[in-house]
Amino acid sequence: MKPAASSRGRGIYLIDDISEVNVDDLSIVSRYVNNPLLINGHKFDLRIYVLVTSVEPLRIYVFKEGLARFASEEYRSKNAKSNKFIHLTNYSINKKSKDFVQNDNLENDDYGFKWSLSAFCKHLEQIEIDMNLFWSRIYDIIIKTFLTAENFIFNAVKKTCIHRTNCFELYGFDVLIDSDFKPWLVEVNLSPSLACDSKLDT
Repeated sequence: MKPAASSRGRGIYLIDDISEVNVDDLSIVSRYVNNPLLINGHKFDLRIYVLVTSVEPLRIYVFKEGLARFASEEYRSKNAKSNKFIHLTNYSINKKSKDFVQNDNLENDDYGFKWSLSAFCKHLEQIEIDMNLFWSRIYDIIIKTFLTAENFIFNAVKKTCIHRTNCFELYGFDVLIDSDFKPWLVEVNLSPSLACDSKLDT
């Protein structure tokens, strides 16, 4: 469960039954992926930056650098559903954990609970994952996401832009990978945070 239009992991919690839902709040309910891929025993997601420079025609650029963000406690099943440091990968939440390890060394970008996306990809290459297939699945999610919202985006651009080439938007796609290397879209962030707490963020 996630409150609508919230950020930084605020108000997210796990439910086992629909009766646990507060129907007075506008919320989003997502399926829990119960077989996340783990690295060093920790759940993670990927922040992938996507730039749309045109909606007619649709023109999408995917930045091949980004972040892998880890939960700060080792993964256990949903029995520990109240422990946000196991299930949530939001940096804003996990940096408050006593177990959180910050990466302050840009040269060592696969250390701690936030890696560069390139370090994550290097890790997959080392365990012989087909990276062309991996990225094609990521691209597939991104393209299908925009196609589902294309009409809404097109109408908004038509209302607010003088010309189709003078408008762009940066999105932050949060993607979880399961143990079968299937990517799952967690959410899309409009105007994603570009705050820099470390050299790795910069």
